[in-house]
Amino acid sequence: MGVGQSDSGMSIQNASELLQRKPDLARQWRTMLEPAWFELGGNERLAMVFDLEMHLAFLGEAVRLDVPRLFTEYATWSYQLLLTAGGEGERFETCLRALAALLRTEGQGDWVAVALADIDAACTAMRSAPLASASHWQDDNPHRELGEAFLDACLHLRRQQALAMVQQARRRGVPVADLYTHVMTPAMHELGRLWHQNQATVAQEHYCTAVAQMVMAQLFPDIFDSDRRPVGRIVCACVASELHEIGARMVADLFEMAGWDTVFLGADVPRESVVDMLVEADAQVLAISVTLAANLGCAEALIQAVRAAPACAAVKVLVGGAAFNVEPTLWQKLHADGWAPDPQSALALAAGWRS
Repeated sequence: MGVGQSDSGMSIQNASELLQRKPDLARQWRTMLEPAWFELGGNERLAMVFDLEMHLAFLGEAVRLDVPRLFTEYATWSYQLLLTAGGEGERFETCLRALAALLRTEGQGDWVAVALADIDAACTAMRSAPLASASHWQDDNPHRELGEAFLDACLHLRRQQALAMVQQARRRGVPVADLYTHVMTPAMHELGRLWHQNQATVAQEHYCTAVAQMVMAQLFPDIFDSDRRPVGRIVCACVASELHEIGARMVADLFEMAGWDTVFLGADVPRESVVDMLVEADAQVLAISVTLAANLGCAEALIQAVRAAPACAAVKVLVGGAAFNVEPTLWQKLHADGWAPDPQSALALAAGWRS
């Protein structure tokens, strides 16, 4: 099948159709690239660099929501990932230029020009962007030393030492909220940076995340207190296809410590299940976490489902996560009630809704 001969034989009329036809387009796009580029030899970084369906998902969301930065930042991240893996950056630009050629043939309508402009902008930005080398450990972090030691222990597979560090900090009176905000959160962000720069493996990343989850489980007795009257009830969930749950879990725990009754659903939750839980729990707030911009369509579909449910008419929808941090007005495009860039902002916003 050559360019211009899609499975359906029909031109793509808008960005939503682009997203729906990702598998078809990815197959056509791949035929335009060197087969050797897909001989990855088990290299997980290269697998992500040449994940064509994911590229289409980010581009589609950028065009659909009219937020070019969604694709520009993702393309830059992928380009730099290729460089840290020892690959040639020109390959990724060639890959994107091939996508542009495909869209000129397969697409029809004003959206095509927008998509091509987004690809051009991404190619320009990624060539000039400096490698993201800044550490996530800030000088004003009151627990930076503990956080760095915790992450170092995790990276060197010293789980018991990492767990003991946090327990000792608790015995010294360090609040759980401080451990989450100043130790666990920057440690996970720094871990992601190290992986991106090829200084940590996927296995190390998963191991460290698992240890962080064990720490959070050990802190449960300090988080959950049944002898109180909740100020409200909140359901926290990651949308379908979203697998990054640790940030959402931290937010849920911080809400619990602030006096809320929380229902944490975890990762990759179907929207029907979220709506059912909102009704069953009689929740006043739904907190949605989205890390990858490719999953913003799922978030919008969930919000629409909540709005369509009569029993959820009074539910406020709060959104957060890395995807929303790219553009401060993005939450409005998805028709949420509010956006919070961090847990403290989320608590303040939800408290305002309950007052």
